Amino acid sequence: MSSRRFHVSAAAVVAAVMAVTGATTAVSHAEDAPAGALAADAAASVRADFDGDGYTDVAIAAPGGTVNGKAGAGYFAVVYGMAEGPNGVKRQVISQDRYGIPGTAEAGDHFGGPLTAADLDGDGFTDLVVGAPGEDIGSARDVGLQTVVWGGAGGLAIATTIGQGRAETRAGDFDGDGHLDLATAYQMRYGPFSRSGSAARIGPLVDLDVRVYAMEAGDVDGDGTTDLVVSSGPWDSDDGGSIPPPRLRLLKGTEKGLVAGPFIAYPDTVSADSIALGDIDADGRSDVVFGRSTAAAGGLVGVVRGTANGFAARATLIGQNTPGVPGAGESGDRFGTDVSVGDITGDGYADVVTGVPGEDLAGRTDAGTFAVLRGGSTGLSGTRVQVFSQNTAGVPGTAENGDRFGSRTAVVGGHVAVSAPEENSGSGAVWVFRGTTSGVTATRSVSFGPHTLAAPVSGAHFGAAFHR
Repeated sequence: MSSRRFHVSAAAVVAAVMAVTGATTAVSHAEDAPAGALAADAAASVRADFDGDGYTDVAIAAPGGTVNGKAGAGYFAVVYGMAEGPNGVKRQVISQDRYGIPGTAEAGDHFGGPLTAADLDGDGFTDLVVGAPGEDIGSARDVGLQTVVWGGAGGLAIATTIGQGRAETRAGDFDGDGHLDLATAYQMRYGPFSRSGSAARIGPLVDLDVRVYAMEAGDVDGDGTTDLVVSSGPWDSDDGGSIPPPRLRLLKGTEKGLVAGPFIAYPDTVSADSIALGDIDADGRSDVVFGRSTAAAGGLVGVVRGTANGFAARATLIGQNTPGVPGAGESGDRFGTDVSVGDITGDGYADVVTGVPGEDLAGRTDAGTFAVLRGGSTGLSGTRVQVFSQNTAGVPGTAENGDRFGSRTAVVGGHVAVSAPEENSGSGAVWVFRGTTSGVTATRSVSFGPHTLAAPVSGAHFGAAFHR
């Protein structure tokens, strides 16, 4: 693919940059940081404010980045929010070769792979849990390592290793003690966490021998304790045949931690591969949004509405063949990839963003798009759905073969961020769109890649993940 210019504000020429391998450069921030949030409030959202200036920030993974000649060592970038949104002007770029970060950048570490935002020490600044799934421990290869980089008035700075492992992490108060905990697919680290990285205690995720494919944390039953919604299934089949597909299930938070709860809207939720939580119909109850990107006819997005008696028995399923949805469902489109939820329009209803990275466009294979589905009093429907690509008027760039635009999505305050990790031969890029009362707009949308951020470019896969 050809290279192209990425567009940011002219102020970028004076932006402060924290280099991958060097010491920090001063960054301008608001003088006053807000008071710390209660753990239960922080657990209900993936909103991140690493520098405490009141603007929502976003962390972006670049696990393929070459650092000091080490291919695939990896790094991540934090783009700090401003009045104009997270536009790439104020940022940090951090690898394991940066001062204050444990370890050393090594080939294949993929530092910055999974990213989880949470105020682990309760000081009012969001911290970032950073995975390095390819980290070797002694002679053991690819054991994986997790590091927490602590937030503060100057942004992310010092860091501490908190444990081994390759799995993604979700934060929440799963035992209701007022301290945030960290859940992975197989383990729970209970808070409070010290600045040395020590958890108060460690235990299993739940008393179930299952494989977890996807998960999301939130207080779905309104009891003040964080729950975990997982897509899970057995490791092996009972009869030695094919392994059954995963099913969506509730793991309920209790004073003793998570306990196995009911399956959710089976069979509508079979093979869900991404999960998000939010109040789509503004009835005060959390709804479960999920993507089934490998479903027939190009993929599906579903929502299971929360009710006074728990979750609804069936899900609403929407795909590109649903009346009103632009496009047509085709094999390999992957509609339902990496769903994210948030109130983009400010009307009180949570909206849904989903990637469609396998969409062919204007003769280009896997160019990719993303879709925005509006929440409302009756939940989700095919009406008022918006679809954007790099060929949409006002969007920087041009749709090309294999870009896979929309591979990852995030709602960042009143903005939508999407990525194309395969953009420009795998260097990757991120786009940010504004939300308005009438929906998402491409007007004044911006894009930025590693080159814009003065970060390693070749094979970085910038945008391989946003923080969760």
